[in-house]
Amino acid sequence: MNIAHTHGRPSQSPVQSEIDSLLLSGKATTMAEAERLFLDAHLRDIAELAQRLPDEEFRRHELVRLLLAHGSRPWEDSLQ
Repeated sequence: MNIAHTHGRPSQSPVQSEIDSLLLSGKATTMAEAERLFLDAHLRDIAELAQRLPDEEFRRHELVRLLLAHGSRPWEDSLQ
């Protein structure tokens, strides 16, 4: 693992980095809002993945996992 540029933390995925950027820029005020904006911006990418990947690989893809998990976000947030 290369930790030289992450100050001792594991590096983030590009998806998480883009979501964090939405929060840090003020374009989103909550994680749920940032995820929703991110997913809206990448619906075409998700549709393309659905067309070209086998079902099991599609479900494991980070974008798709975020999409599938996003539906449970309000419930998860209410537990905190």
